[in-house]
Amino acid sequence: MVPALRTVLVGHARSRFQWTLDVLFAVSILVATFVAYALGLFQASGGVIVLPADATLVGFAVAVGVGAHRGGLLVAWLVQFAAYVGFRADWAFLGLSSHSLGGKLAFLFDPVGLAVLGVATLTIGTFGFGVGYVGRWSIERLRERTGSQQSHD
Repeated sequence: MVPALRTVLVGHARSRFQWTLDVLFAVSILVATFVAYALGLFQASGGVIVLPADATLVGFAVAVGVGAHRGGLLVAWLVQFAAYVGFRADWAFLGLSSHSLGGKLAFLFDPVGLAVLGVATLTIGTFGFGVGYVGRWSIERLRERTGSQQSHD
């Protein structure tokens, strides 16, 4: 794989411990989103919900942070998807009270629903990562430019 592409996808050289922290962070985003919907802090209003706004915003904000910290696009996708799965878990286990456990699990792992969330994850997670990455790059260039101008004054 081309080194620059690898760096964008997985970030700079990372240890197994760092990958474990990234996965735990994504799981915490999933749990936090689930709890926020369960407690009513986040609400899904409307009839047909394809992309929940609050989960999208949480995932996007974290993806921006991942991009700003050069964490890697895969991590940005992971946290965006985790936010969506947190919403679906709330909907499946707390919103479908009349269904059996098997029906709730079938809803949670529905391939069509997960595919829709996957496409949204790739789109919104990539955009969020790009915003953070370009934002940090711009700030670094601005600091270099103002630092070199101050040294000439």
